Amino acid sequence: MRKNMTQEKLNREFTVLRTGLAVAIGVILSILIILLVSDDPLLSVRYLVLGPVMSFNNFCSLLTMWIPIVITGLAVCVMFSANQFNLFGEGAFFFGGVVAAVVALSTNMPAGIHPAVCVAAAAVVCGFIGAVPALMRYKLGASEMVGSMLLNYACMNLGLFIISYYFRDASAGSVVSGKFPKTARIMPLIPGSDVHMGFIAAILLVILIYWFMYKTRWGYEIRLVGQNDKFAKYAGVNIGFVLIASQMLGGALSGAAGAMEILGVYRRFSWTGLTNHGWDGVTLGILAGRNPKYIPLAALFLAYLRKGADLMSMKTGMQTDFVSVIQAVILVFILAERFLAKYKQKRTCELSRQLEADRGEKGGISLG
Repeated sequence: MRKNMTQEKLNREFTVLRTGLAVAIGVILSILIILLVSDDPLLSVRYLVLGPVMSFNNFCSLLTMWIPIVITGLAVCVMFSANQFNLFGEGAFFFGGVVAAVVALSTNMPAGIHPAVCVAAAAVVCGFIGAVPALMRYKLGASEMVGSMLLNYACMNLGLFIISYYFRDASAGSVVSGKFPKTARIMPLIPGSDVHMGFIAAILLVILIYWFMYKTRWGYEIRLVGQNDKFAKYAGVNIGFVLIASQMLGGALSGAAGAMEILGVYRRFSWTGLTNHGWDGVTLGILAGRNPKYIPLAALFLAYLRKGADLMSMKTGMQTDFVSVIQAVILVFILAERFLAKYKQKRTCELSRQLEADRGEKGGISLG
């Protein structure tokens, strides 16, 4: 045991160890599944592990996949930090895309300003909708998890109704909107690829949300309410305001992510259902321990796994459904309280004995 070890450092190291082992178990399990199921396991593993970096186009696709899940991961970090198991990120992402499409098709503005207004409108609308589960929890005692899940499907159906009856392209063979004007499209960051300026926005949001959560009074109040709402109330924190504001911020971030995805990658609104980006955000929030600074790395791991699985499916025919199984396995090990519990207890006892010995040595010196 190191001399400068503290309980806080021990807890942090233990969290990193548990997360690393959970990820390693998930990766090993994925390789075992491939070896058992694939007709060409070596080729499948090659594309899963190396596929995303085998070409420039693959790497650009990886970065494109990284953008939306980073922002939804940040949204989940904010919402979960207030101890609200709000799952509205999925519906907010979808409806944010709807709002962005509506504003893009309904307004004429200069390039640069047009997409910014679309994204801002999506964030505002989804932020206000995101307050609904928090209000239900605070005023009525209703489960925010159930309320947010129902709200997801309400937003999906409302969004599809809006697109189908008011903005549908009648000449298209499916339910899609008209094409977005060029002024509404988000500028590409890397020419010839789908990597757009949302990549820069995602990096800035990571910095901003981390600063907000750990360097401001409002972020401290959110985390305090999440850790102990009774103590927070005794300390004078407005519990209702914190709960509602945190869920509104999470909804706004998810809505903005959906808007950036639809305007940066697509030429028209063509989603027919929920996209699962919100659920990816939940995975990232748990994987990163609700800390925004770890979200980019967790998102890179998930995007890499997804892109590798897609390439493996295209080249070998191996189904990509096992990726969801791997995500579930990782989350189970991270959330399992008994996973490595004995190891943590042993390290804690060693630390306690060391601290007691250090205090005894200091006491002996002072008496002398």
